[in-house]
Amino acid sequence: MSDHERKVALCNTMKELYKEKILTDIGGNLSFRSNEESEKYFWITPSGMKKDIVEPEHLIKMTMDGEEVDNDGDLSPSVEWPIHLRIYQEDEDFQFVIHSHAPLATAYSILAKPPEIPPLTAELGFLVPEIIIVPYQQSGSKELGEAVAELLWDSQTLVLENHGVVAVSEESFENAAIKTRALEEYLQLYLTIKKFGGDIRPFPGFE
Repeated sequence: MSDHERKVALCNTMKELYKEKILTDIGGNLSFRSNEESEKYFWITPSGMKKDIVEPEHLIKMTMDGEEVDNDGDLSPSVEWPIHLRIYQEDEDFQFVIHSHAPLATAYSILAKPPEIPPLTAELGFLVPEIIIVPYQQSGSKELGEAVAELLWDSQTLVLENHGVVAVSEESFENAAIKTRALEEYLQLYLTIKKFGGDIRPFPGFE
């Protein structure tokens, strides 16, 4: 898949997640590693632009040292670029990143003592075997990028304390979006179960 095809996939995924309210008007960002010069560059969404109007020409090219490349426009990269950069530095197989403010996961991230939720179904247990929370670091900081990279080997879908979600994929934006949606479904199912009352029976395949 060429960089242009990846740009188109990014914009399509962004618009889908915006319609689903997983991304907000200016909350959340997506990026991909350049397929043409994978060791040198990645592309990321701009800061402050509504998610439903971002097009391929708006994406910003950055080096693996965190420098913008050939950006003569008025747009600047998402303030969360240090997260994306650090993920790509961590392992060359990481190709696609979605950072979202998915509502249920974000609400969960704000709880002082979030409940431990066991795997509930086979599918969700596979996609989100456990919910891992990255300790709070300031948004847009190198420290947040480091904290995310440290936990990527435990899960490629992470909840950021008082912030949102990061989902990483080696395959596609679709795969990263599936992980993001699965976390929301996981939390929605948990809330529905709690309405019934009683104890939860964890899915036996993941005990």
